[in-house]
Amino acid sequence: MKNLMRTSVFLLVVFGFATTIFAASPVKSTQVTVYNDNLGLVLQTRSIDITKGESEVRVEGIPACVDPTSVRITFPGKADAIEVLEQNFLFDLVNSDKIFEKYIGESITYKTKSGEQTAGKLLQYDGGNLVLQVQNGGIKIASTENIADYDFPSLPSGLILKPTLQWLLSSKIGAQVESEISYLTSGMSWHAEYLMVLEKNDRDFTLNSWVSLDNQSGATYENARMKLVAGNINRIKSAALSSRSKNSFEGQAVTVSAPFDERGLFDYHLYELQRPVTIKDREIKQIAMFDEVMASAKKFYLFKNSAQSEIESPLEVHLKLVNSADNHLGIPLPEGVFRIFKKDVDNTLQLVGEDRIKHTAKDDTLDLTVGKAFDVKGKKIVVDRQKIGEQSEVVSVKIEITNKRTEQIEVEIFEFHNNNWFVKKSSHSYQKKSNLWLVFPVIVPAEKTVTVNYTFQRSW
Repeated sequence: MKNLMRTSVFLLVVFGFATTIFAASPVKSTQVTVYNDNLGLVLQTRSIDITKGESEVRVEGIPACVDPTSVRITFPGKADAIEVLEQNFLFDLVNSDKIFEKYIGESITYKTKSGEQTAGKLLQYDGGNLVLQVQNGGIKIASTENIADYDFPSLPSGLILKPTLQWLLSSKIGAQVESEISYLTSGMSWHAEYLMVLEKNDRDFTLNSWVSLDNQSGATYENARMKLVAGNINRIKSAALSSRSKNSFEGQAVTVSAPFDERGLFDYHLYELQRPVTIKDREIKQIAMFDEVMASAKKFYLFKNSAQSEIESPLEVHLKLVNSADNHLGIPLPEGVFRIFKKDVDNTLQLVGEDRIKHTAKDDTLDLTVGKAFDVKGKKIVVDRQKIGEQSEVVSVKIEITNKRTEQIEVEIFEFHNNNWFVKKSSHSYQKKSNLWLVFPVIVPAEKTVTVNYTFQRSW
């Protein structure tokens, strides 16, 4: 509806009938497991009044993005007494267009902004105009812009206020029983964020971690036990999980909570929050993952090139840290974003770079790309190329690393090779990491230039 007064009347009509549609089903407990890839698993325990014989039970407050094919209801301790005959997902939600659609051919009344009231049979409604057959048989076309409010006799059958699950049950007993309802829903995801603050020596740092939980599923989960699964589970593409997804959200909340408890689950890692939390619909909630830790990293500069190319550019700045207990870490780190800060001379934090990490297991090494160096540059040229056969040649290369900083630096020169190749001679020691990578670890003194010369032979 375009007019506030019309909207108010419409809501009064709708909510006047809400209590006649749904049976009460109090939620006793909720558990929500969220996966990385737009997926949540919800398990709720609800008290439901069951009638002896066949009866229909409805539960509202279901997320709009639920996968109906994943819904499961059980009655612990009452499985022999209660049988589920049918299961339905009701999604025909009330809105103004649905109300008009249901009332085609029925009588309604509207009042114009000037106070004129008209009643008749609704023949057509297109959002901007409506066509009425009035009592004398005449046809009246009215613009909705001139209408103040509408009057509908009742809520049309089949329309509901919230997404609802419905079951047809056959029961040998009549009582209030406990049920467990579980389902999968899209519209839920999470990712980790890490805040690293470097000390003056560019080696020691403090690390804080956060989980950002995004709930766009269409439902709120009160006082839920929350679990997060890190890892890539295999999933079948399902239209049901994406057809009702939401792209907008209304709010954002930042919540500091107790850290997560981490443990293994199959071939994945599971993180369980140690206290209940309310996950509101259309909310981004941030929760601390683990307590602040102090650890160390190794700073180095990277010059990565193709063996066949010539280049001159600043070097990449990297931080390499070992995820081990000896380094005060040693916990599985979920995929996420590392933001690296450093304190300025006035103790204000300044962002110096950020990088995205993959799931990192205990004792693995993280290699973070921080940015491009201002005072460290590399230059590579191909000095000589001699063909020694139809499909072979000898290539001589010169690489210069210039350090204009006031301290010495560690540099790793990565040369990418393909085909069949080997190093004939070199001015510096090197490591052949694989058939593709040749690496020169080099120390460059302050305000100096180091030159690496090497010759390789290749065939194709």
